Amino acid sequence: MSEHFQFETFVDVHDSIFDEYLSSVVAKLSKNNPDYRAIEEKIEKLYAEYPKVMAALDTEKADELSQPECNALLKILELRNQLFDMQMEAVYFRGCYDGAGYLKKAGILE
Repeated sequence: MSEHFQFETFVDVHDSIFDEYLSSVVAKLSKNNPDYRAIEEKIEKLYAEYPKVMAALDTEKADELSQPECNALLKILELRNQLFDMQMEAVYFRGCYDGAGYLKKAGILE
């Protein structure tokens, strides 16, 4: 490794746009991952079928939901958790990719 090499992480250099960078990684999921998009579509269909569920999630106002609406709410929350897991996996692998790039740039990896 070169003595003149100065290691700077992405966060060191681009701290002010790091959230934007992570958002761009997640935004690509909807375009590039059919499983991710399918889950988004399931959520959209449930919201369309049970509009009160979205209102229950988007406001602080208490609202009564019917049993089918409660079931839909639970399904939506489950699907949103799946989306979140997929987002975290994408961010993790992007970090692995960037880490390997840093090691290559540093001359540690060929």
